[in-house]
Amino acid sequence: MLQGVSRWKILAWVSLVCVSSVACAQATELKAKFLPPEGKLLMFIGQDSDTISDYIKAVPEDNIEAVTLYTTIKHADPSKTLKAVFERANWQAGDVDFGYTLAESPKAALAIGLAFDACNDIDHAIEIAAGRYDKSIAALGEYLASIAPRKVFLRIGYEFDGMWNCYNPESYKQAYRKIVDGVKAQGADNVAMIWQSAAWPDPDGAGERAPLYDHRDPKHLSRWYPGDDYVDWVSLSTFYTDLSQWRYTPGDTPKRAQMGVLDFARKKAKPVFISEAAPQGFDIGELTRSPIQRNQAKPASAEEIWQSWFKPWFELIYDNQDVVRAVAYINTHWKTQPMWYCKPGIDAGKPGCNNGNWGDTRIQANPLIQSRWLVQVNDEKRWIQRGDY
Repeated sequence: MLQGVSRWKILAWVSLVCVSSVACAQATELKAKFLPPEGKLLMFIGQDSDTISDYIKAVPEDNIEAVTLYTTIKHADPSKTLKAVFERANWQAGDVDFGYTLAESPKAALAIGLAFDACNDIDHAIEIAAGRYDKSIAALGEYLASIAPRKVFLRIGYEFDGMWNCYNPESYKQAYRKIVDGVKAQGADNVAMIWQSAAWPDPDGAGERAPLYDHRDPKHLSRWYPGDDYVDWVSLSTFYTDLSQWRYTPGDTPKRAQMGVLDFARKKAKPVFISEAAPQGFDIGELTRSPIQRNQAKPASAEEIWQSWFKPWFELIYDNQDVVRAVAYINTHWKTQPMWYCKPGIDAGKPGCNNGNWGDTRIQANPLIQSRWLVQVNDEKRWIQRGDY
């Protein structure tokens, strides 16, 4: 989600509750790389180096167990891609610097959002599948092997079914498998392979390509699935708790789309990683809320923000803990970053609000939110604490 693709119509997802009593009552036997201990959850903080540093300084009571960063494979020459891995990079969304962040959190697990989106002149998925980016894949694999024993969760072509990434199912699957094979060939045994759906409920904005992104199709996820041998974890994004964050009603419901991903994981006996989440449209610092499609901020107390988004989000996690075993929260002051800034009164997708309205989702921006957050994430019965993973 960090890449500079105009992702408006897009913007995210919903927390949901466990609607299938049978699925929730019966424990799913999971087998996967880096699976946390039974009954425990792993929390990641992201999504840029500045944001992570600010969180570490502002919320020292939370021991960082895992972090999220981003990079790309979009060129045959490794020196012209793998942005932020070997030197600092910026997509107008905060500095990203792997070396800096990993030095700051030396024992943290690392989730990597690896983009090769196909929205511009070059379809990078096709280039990868054809073997033309093999050197760049090998360089990535060598780097990942070099940071062992650190655990790495590699989100390959994350949000594959988000229309803003312009992937096609067949070339995406081929590229995904090519990357998995290439990374493993470098001896990177410290890497788990993550397959992340956007769970976007309204594909109609994609025009004639809408059928590629429609979660109402019962075969949708199967169409994009690279195969059991290539997927360690199923993943999704969750930015919404209900449609109060929307300015219009989408064709599908975010809840149903996301439950579809969770149920797909149950059928595959794969653990779930909620790898992107934040209360989009809320401003924790200024205590406002707004639809994502336009900056129309209205007052919202810290209590209202907690009850509207955080409470149901934690309920989503706990109610589906038979498969949900890791989550990533994006603790970002979005409106200070040019990519995500949205001028008041401007519609999403227009100049001044290219990627929709995001707000400020920093936990430390309000003392009530921070104190309640710490009650949740420092619960040793539920959450992995430092030294336990």
